[in-house]
Amino acid sequence: MFNEIKGKILLKPIFIENQINISGIKYLFNRYIKTIVKINFIFVTTFTVHFLLSPTVYHSKVSFYANYSESPQGSLAGILPSGILGGGLGYNNLSFSIQNYLSSELFLLEMVNDKYISDDKEISLTERWGSNYNDFLTINPLTILKRINFNLGYNSNLSSTEKKEIYASSLLKNSLKFSEDRRSSLNTISINMKGDPEIGKQILEKVYHSIITFSSDIVNIKASEKKEFILNRLLEVEISLESAENEMLKFSQENKQIQNSPTLMLTQQRLQKDITLYNQLYFTLSDQLELAKINEKDNTTSFFLLDKPITFRTTQQGSFASNLLQNLLFLNFTILTLIIFVKRKELIHL
Repeated sequence: MFNEIKGKILLKPIFIENQINISGIKYLFNRYIKTIVKINFIFVTTFTVHFLLSPTVYHSKVSFYANYSESPQGSLAGILPSGILGGGLGYNNLSFSIQNYLSSELFLLEMVNDKYISDDKEISLTERWGSNYNDFLTINPLTILKRINFNLGYNSNLSSTEKKEIYASSLLKNSLKFSEDRRSSLNTISINMKGDPEIGKQILEKVYHSIITFSSDIVNIKASEKKEFILNRLLEVEISLESAENEMLKFSQENKQIQNSPTLMLTQQRLQKDITLYNQLYFTLSDQLELAKINEKDNTTSFFLLDKPITFRTTQQGSFASNLLQNLLFLNFTILTLIIFVKRKELIHL
């Protein structure tokens, strides 16, 4: 049933001259079936114990729309060339990436240093997570490697508090999941938390509030900048208007009869055009200034909450059976791959 050379068992090849050898595959399974079953039994037992002893994972999410866009304001703002009013006035179209904001240091430090209620006590995420940055007493080798990598990457000048903040920020960044439907502008943010069913909901409440605040700050700051620009531009237009009116006054005083002089009539028309233009600009800028003052204090937002932050009492990590099946498939694929690689000279004959 198999070949033997000097007491050593040789496997039948499963691949001969670019063809699959079915009998070789059957022999391979028969040869290692007991070993594979033992490994699977140990894995199933370990996985079951770990699943039963692990704390429940609670899934929280919030969803909202972010598609409100204000049209250009002012009676003449839409018809006058933007160069006349000056660039940068279209701040109403200013937007920001929510995903980028969720990854920003500004946002993450705000979140990890804020206070949350856990077991009837106020605690920050820096206090809850950060203290583990140099804790290597865990049975998970991947966690140990990650923490070693974090500690090696720290600047030697950082304080213990700063290291805790950075570690907690990293955990939060990796825990928050963001998705966006570009057609409807529906945004969804979710987070999975172990053990505590309420803290995930609290985090998302603060996340949503932080996004709204940041969005409002953008509008308010740009409105303040716009107000300062308009005030300066309004002063310039007012001076130009006064100058044009003075020139018209002087021209009228010096030229009483202009009906029979095409040149004088043309000059008068040009002076009148300047006055009309500066008048239009003056009233438009005055209108824009009032709107900028309103927007500077405006706390309304373009976000519309669809589903308020909510926590699902059941884990969203998948059922025990599906998780076990996925891991078993991966485990057995890895085992067979290793066997074929180690015994490749015997199993593969090209």
